[in-house]
Amino acid sequence: MESIGNDIINPALMLAISRMKEHNNQDTQNKMVEEALNARFLVPCEMKFAPGTEHEQKRTPANTFPNINLIKTTEGKLYFMAFTDMGELKKWQDKDGQNVLIMSFDDVAGLALNPKSNTEGFVINPSTTNVVFQNQLIATILHNRDQAIKDGKMHVVSPKEMEIKRRKQETELS
Repeated sequence: MESIGNDIINPALMLAISRMKEHNNQDTQNKMVEEALNARFLVPCEMKFAPGTEHEQKRTPANTFPNINLIKTTEGKLYFMAFTDMGELKKWQDKDGQNVLIMSFDDVAGLALNPKSNTEGFVINPSTTNVVFQNQLIATILHNRDQAIKDGKMHVVSPKEMEIKRRKQETELS
């Protein structure tokens, strides 16, 4: 049986990150952000029983919730983690039965920007590429994207179009 998340790969994002790290300029940063906005990420979590349901034998959506893992900097700042693929997740923690949520940029951004989360943002692949999105940057990216859509300068891609684009990218980069 294939584990959840093994089909998540982000070759276009990884290429954009690599190019940005080689030549850090406005163009490579914009391309990396564009690819991050289109990516699906693995977000590690632990599944916990909802309070008062600990005695139940079986986990169900009604009695279970994800407790999303955070990473703490040496300064004590907390960040959510987002991984581009299972290999990157295992570089952080190679644990059998690791629970993950599959999330979009907007999903992870929503977690980070939630005032109750008490986090500074999120980091992509903290063990390797270590691309940090601070909350202020996340808010700016989302605002600029929403404004570009409103002004007709950006097209909202449907999930079906996105899947076709991903498959094409995976084929081209294989």
